Amino acid sequence: MHPAVRLLCLMALSSALPAMSLHALAALCAAGILAYWRLVPSAMSRLASGVWRLRWLLLAIFVLYVGFTPGEPLLPALPGLSREGFAEGIRRALVLIDLLVCVYLLLAVTPVADLIGAIALLLAPLRILGVDPRRIGLRVALALEGVGEMQARLKRAGRIEDGAWAARAARLIADIESGAEGPTAAVSMPPMRRPRWWEWLLPLALLGGLHTWTP
Repeated sequence: MHPAVRLLCLMALSSALPAMSLHALAALCAAGILAYWRLVPSAMSRLASGVWRLRWLLLAIFVLYVGFTPGEPLLPALPGLSREGFAEGIRRALVLIDLLVCVYLLLAVTPVADLIGAIALLLAPLRILGVDPRRIGLRVALALEGVGEMQARLKRAGRIEDGAWAARAARLIADIESGAEGPTAAVSMPPMRRPRWWEWLLPLALLGGLHTWTP
């Protein structure tokens, strides 16, 4: 499948996630994790780390719906917590987890160069407004490259001895600032072929099917 079509399919799926049932979201999450494990088994820790970074947001969503959704009490001793809120809290948290899993899955099967070319291709209609899609794609490439480098720096600086954290943090900030002032590495974006005409129908079919299937 063309990378641009993959992006459109992800956007179509994202628009349908909030309306899916709890069982459908759970099934999609299990299928996404299984597919990710089959494709990149060595990177499961990366996916787990991504979910772990969202733990406070997921907890806030869960508490919000459990505590403020009216319905049947979850326990007689806890009349403020409803069964409906419990189910809705899990469902809303699964929406976010499913979206994260789908994004990680897309990144696992799509090289960065293809992803950047797909973004530039999808933004091509903005040329009539004077926007250069290729320039945006190259900026995305530089941003992705910078994120990778930043993660490596933070990992190296992760273990900080007691009493030395302030000095090491200052040195890290100084290194980042000096790197930002230096020359930018050249990034090339190879030309990308356009999707075949019938591939454009796949996101539309997915979008129509999902919104017809969801209540």
